[in-house]
Amino acid sequence: MSLSSLRLVSQASFRQCLLAPSILLVSSRRGFKEVQEKKVAVVTGASRGVGYATAKELCNRLSSGHVYCTSRGATDHLDTIIKQEMGQKAPMVEFHHMEVTDITSIIGLRNKIFNKHGQIDILINNAGMYFPPCDDPTEHFCQVEKTLQINYWGLKNVCNAFLPMLSNTARIVNMSSHLGHLSLIPDKDIRRELGDPQLTEQQLDSLVLQYKNHCTAFHDDFRAAGWPRCAYTVSKVAVNAYTRILQGQLETRGNEYEGVIVNSIHPGSHHSKISQDSPLTAAEAAKSVVNTALLAHPCQHPRGKFIWHDLKIVNWDKGTSFAVGIGMSA
Repeated sequence: MSLSSLRLVSQASFRQCLLAPSILLVSSRRGFKEVQEKKVAVVTGASRGVGYATAKELCNRLSSGHVYCTSRGATDHLDTIIKQEMGQKAPMVEFHHMEVTDITSIIGLRNKIFNKHGQIDILINNAGMYFPPCDDPTEHFCQVEKTLQINYWGLKNVCNAFLPMLSNTARIVNMSSHLGHLSLIPDKDIRRELGDPQLTEQQLDSLVLQYKNHCTAFHDDFRAAGWPRCAYTVSKVAVNAYTRILQGQLETRGNEYEGVIVNSIHPGSHHSKISQDSPLTAAEAAKSVVNTALLAHPCQHPRGKFIWHDLKIVNWDKGTSFAVGIGMSA
């Protein structure tokens, strides 16, 4: 079967899950389907851009439920604005302060949601950080440290905190990027390790720490070791690898978690610091993110995959050329 045929099959399977009859749907004025089941959702990094748009799109697509938005900054003004914009659905959404690198703040919000609802159905990990790569060794190391702390370790903090309170049909969506493809890692041996389907979480953590160590101002030998300068690329490749690992971990836990689905997605929206071809608006990108978050149950595919904003599966773990027919620039 050709590559194009495989991509069509994957897309068809994806859309079948989106439209599976196990979820009761009615037409909405936005031209999508409004989900009738009550859902409790958490969207991190929701203060602006695709995160904010995703929170609004969730409210539009859910007939009932609650959407918790998080931001590391002040949230009172954000709470006021989003409630005004949501009109009659304002009671469904609220902002809370949460820093993904601060486990105390994560647990605090988790416990509040648990005490009120008992579980969550959707977790969208959007919180992230990007720095244009710097040539100065000290500044570069600072960028690497901050980027990995938020994009990788912070995402894992949130997942680990919320995993025990997931519903048995929960959906986790990890925000990735067009820069999260394995072909952007220079060294073939590192690509092989990161792309290995049998890679463990401990091995992945070790590789991320190796990259950080090579980027210290003292060593500053990341290039010779086969790593890219761009910490954002490393963090998003790691997110894609972790997504696959986490899906496997959940499936080995038995009936309790077998219905939980984890995927990562490149939303395709414009980022003020990253050059992209044909970027979507945040509102357009949010539709694909929410589609992925609302995969029907049961759904065997996609699970642990990297999804493009057009809902096609990208083979991020193939250390060769990027997805056919999709233009981009780093």
